[in-house]
Amino acid sequence: MPMLKKIGIGVVAVAVFALLALLGRGRFDLDQNRLLGTGCAIPAKITAVPGPAPDGGAVRVAEQGPGAAVLENTGTLAAYRITVTSGTATVEVPVLTPGQRIGVVLDKPAVGPVIWLAPEALGGFTPVTATVIPGGVRYRSANCRALTSRGAAVLFRAPGGRITGGAQLPPESASCAPGERVLPAAVRAAEVYPYCALGTE
Repeated sequence: MPMLKKIGIGVVAVAVFALLALLGRGRFDLDQNRLLGTGCAIPAKITAVPGPAPDGGAVRVAEQGPGAAVLENTGTLAAYRITVTSGTATVEVPVLTPGQRIGVVLDKPAVGPVIWLAPEALGGFTPVTATVIPGGVRYRSANCRALTSRGAAVLFRAPGGRITGGAQLPPESASCAPGERVLPAAVRAAEVYPYCALGTE
């Protein structure tokens, strides 16, 4: 029996040393989500180059007002890292899913290069929504991880629906965290469009 105990202890020791060696070489992953196949599939970065949409879609200016506008993705593909300019001012819209609209606080904006992706490449990403409430804005995200806030575009409209202007909220005033969060903001009777990027690039 003492001999069996010694053999058992030796086996355990060898197993422990083997595990430590694997960990040291970065070949063993103890992340539970990855081990179980339940990790968040939204990529932190996508490497691709801009170009025309294969399906003939485009990001167009759907509505225009003084100092602000609404863009729309007319295609069946996701638009990624959309460069929008107006004179010397430049804004990058992180993502526009098929059919999605988003506000930009630019006067007479021009849409520049766009990276087009199959929606599946976003790993389940869904747009973060924002609702104006008394004293602030309620942000809702159904995404499996926090995204990077790039702020939010705020659009103001006349009673008839015409855009009358806009304002830009800084990143710390817009939430891209999973779930629901309310942040204070003086944006009564306005539309709020969060800019939530996949990563920090």
